[in-house]
Amino acid sequence: MINPDQPVRVIRNWKRNCYTILQNGVPKASAKQVRLADVEFRIRPSGRDRMLRERKRNVHAYAIGRLIDFTHPDEDRVLEKIHGRTVSYSPYGAAAFMDIESNTPVTVAATVHFGEDGVVYRAA
Repeated sequence: MINPDQPVRVIRNWKRNCYTILQNGVPKASAKQVRLADVEFRIRPSGRDRMLRERKRNVHAYAIGRLIDFTHPDEDRVLEKIHGRTVSYSPYGAAAFMDIESNTPVTVAATVHFGEDGVVYRAA
């Protein structure tokens, strides 16, 4: 069970084509959509360096924040999308999550929607 009083981490699960929600380092749920508030985007430099060196994916980038809502991969419910800007992360391109339109680093956001078609954020 997810404790709503504690922050969660959201990572992209490439093997399952969904997002994984973790709390205190423990996987709590898989989701096809996730909504977070008070978000901080984090990248562990050592994990990124290892990935670049070995050319093998590993979990080194994630968003941490307060869980608002999520949908399970088998659920038909769709979360209403937020209007905002697209953020993306490519370890081969930059050492930060980047705003696609302005090509500037994004470290925090007021709200983030992780969807099947990408990640959209509203600035803090």
